[in-house]
Amino acid sequence: MSTILNAAKYPPTLTEEETANLAIALRDWSLSHGLIIRAPTDTNAADEASVHVPLTLHPSPFPKNLFDQALGLQTVFNELYTKVADDSEFLTEITKELAGVDDFMSDLWKLYLEVDEINGGVPAQSLTLGLFRSDYLLHTASTAEPSIRQVELNTISASFGGLSSRAAECHRFLRKSGFYGTAAGSEFLKDENMPVNPSARGLARGLGVAHNAYGVKDSIVLFVVQQRERNAFDQRWLEYYLLEDYGVVSVRASLDDIAEFGELDSITKELRYKGRHVAVVYYRAGYTPTDYTSPATWEARKKMELSKAIKCPSLATHFAGAKKVQQVLIDELVLAKFVPDADVRDQLRTTFVDILPLDNSELGKKARTLIETCPEKYVLKPQREGGGNNVYREKIPGYLKALKDETLWRGYILMELIEPPQDVRNAIIRAGKVTEGNVISELGVFGCVLWDSKSHEIKQNFEAGWLLRTKFADSEEGGVAAGFGSIDSVLLI
Repeated sequence: MSTILNAAKYPPTLTEEETANLAIALRDWSLSHGLIIRAPTDTNAADEASVHVPLTLHPSPFPKNLFDQALGLQTVFNELYTKVADDSEFLTEITKELAGVDDFMSDLWKLYLEVDEINGGVPAQSLTLGLFRSDYLLHTASTAEPSIRQVELNTISASFGGLSSRAAECHRFLRKSGFYGTAAGSEFLKDENMPVNPSARGLARGLGVAHNAYGVKDSIVLFVVQQRERNAFDQRWLEYYLLEDYGVVSVRASLDDIAEFGELDSITKELRYKGRHVAVVYYRAGYTPTDYTSPATWEARKKMELSKAIKCPSLATHFAGAKKVQQVLIDELVLAKFVPDADVRDQLRTTFVDILPLDNSELGKKARTLIETCPEKYVLKPQREGGGNNVYREKIPGYLKALKDETLWRGYILMELIEPPQDVRNAIIRAGKVTEGNVISELGVFGCVLWDSKSHEIKQNFEAGWLLRTKFADSEEGGVAAGFGSIDSVLLI
């Protein structure tokens, strides 16, 4: 991939003046079109101060055949994870193990059991909405040609669908306006190589489909959000398109707000927020223990789970996104349970890397040996979302030894490191400052699936656009909101 573009000196070499003009144009377009994020401050000033989201100056190259492969697999992954979420016996076995060593998973599991007991094993709402995102890196280590390898699949609060659409628009604007110049490499920057990204409208469509399935006129979609959410504008685009395309009103509320103003009718199981009937609960919070600031916030989550509002995701679907589930699914026999078609399994397995447990099984013993002999080839992952939680390479042995109780190791998985190309270059603008260097890009593909967990019937299943995040090659984490990466768009080659 990179050999072709390096020969053409991609990205195009710009003069200092051209780079400055490009950066100004990108910044102003971003601020004018809502490609922004709240400033990183804990004060009330955060509500007023916003900056452009970290963004690459140029779209980053990505092989078209692998881009198409990733998009084509999304509905398959969507269906797989509906089956995982519906298999209570499978999830119980995995989640009970995690609950014994992870306090947050334990709290979520207790809530799941309590809700199930109150409902008598029959949920008030059988429909579930999944707005998923499957993330991939290019892998070049053991293959003559690049391939894609799955980093993870997110089942809760899959972010940046709103801003990623805008990033693609921004790069197309810069090309059409001539800011990329005419130097060698600029010939790759054509409309046909810079696809329009439908992710914002695609995710809004998923929410609209669920609202329509609920079937109550003038009901709302409740966005469950974090206090002082820096990434609010990414979420707002879904809200705007949901209203524009489907006539559905959204309301934003934190778990604290819902604890105070949310009401559950004990007879009808209707959920209301400030008197308004809630059709869909869309979690953009609740995936990290810091979101639960008091017992009242846990009661708020329980209130929503007990209701007949369609959850995005349900607690079961939340569990299905655990790293432990990803580890178990690489087993051929386990995967075959959910995907009986061998050809389809092969398509999925081409994206898998080796993932091992840290328990007392034979695979767990193998993992311990690998940690001792070649930790530089692995990443250690806990059951957490949001970025900044992983432990890499040589830091793994010391980190594990520092844990007071070795049984806590079972809350982690050991994942083979994906080895992306190291010689792709780009520049990232963050807070007005442009920095150039070698970069690594991670492709996320969004998917929407609405299904009936009782009949296991899939009502809607579609791919819903994509996200490209890019970081400098010497950075281990890649979260944009966490301060590690940037939003990007693809240049298909």
